[in-house]
Amino acid sequence: MQPLRMAAYCRVSTQKEAQLDSLAHQEEFFASYAHRERLILTRIYADAGISGRQMKHRTEFLHMLRDAQRRAFDVLCVKDISRFARNTVDCLQAVRLLKKYGVQLRFLSEGQECMGNSEFLLTVYASLAQEESAHLSKRIKFGKELNAKRGRVPPVIFGYTRTGLFSLRKQPREADIVREMFRLYLTGMGAASIAAQLNRAGKTTKRGNQWEARGVRRCLDNPIYCGVLVNHKSTVTDYLEGTVQPLPREQWYVHARPEWAIVSPETFAAVQCERKRRRRIAETGKACGTNRNT
Repeated sequence: MQPLRMAAYCRVSTQKEAQLDSLAHQEEFFASYAHRERLILTRIYADAGISGRQMKHRTEFLHMLRDAQRRAFDVLCVKDISRFARNTVDCLQAVRLLKKYGVQLRFLSEGQECMGNSEFLLTVYASLAQEESAHLSKRIKFGKELNAKRGRVPPVIFGYTRTGLFSLRKQPREADIVREMFRLYLTGMGAASIAAQLNRAGKTTKRGNQWEARGVRRCLDNPIYCGVLVNHKSTVTDYLEGTVQPLPREQWYVHARPEWAIVSPETFAAVQCERKRRRRIAETGKACGTNRNT
């Protein structure tokens, strides 16, 4: 009798070294299992740095389902249900698809071996995994809010080098570009024109890419460049869908950091006034010459 073809799926939720090491261990685990059970291991699908809450973002998981549809393997092995999905609805939909495609699903952790054939047990375990994910999301949200209150800085921000969770150092080359953006805007240029001028001069973004109008506008609107850090401007309202809702100004955390200022508060305020003026003109449909490009 021809040995069954086995595929495996594994996932880790962050790119941290310890988690990636865990991914390597999962792959070893599946190779050992296939050898022991006399299965032909055809492929291991692995999503690294991906949450299990939403199927649509898991490239390898979706690839696995497509391969299952074309009968590329007979058995799919997953170490435990939390690696498979942390969303009950997604979990059951995927299980039903695999069953439709004639794929035998095996969860290999102790106490979960029989779940592939029992939708009731799958629902119970998937619900537990989803609830665990919900508690984790709440803890992360609480930690982020606490750090925002203390003045945590973004991991990457143009004009600065992050020297710690709560500290920045101005980056001279980038700071000069920020000053040029503000100066050019106050001479009447729009964001797209500023981006084009920076690109012609070979002045790139932090990642070495060309500037776009959207990136210029983000810089012009960020008060950190006049020494004011603003955190907690939005919050996640649905952890499963990743829905984000803006918060009212009274809930923002505002931190004065004058030592980080690249432009003066007066220059920043002047740009904000000009931004508002141009938006009003654009909204009323009036011609505004070079200012049409906000």
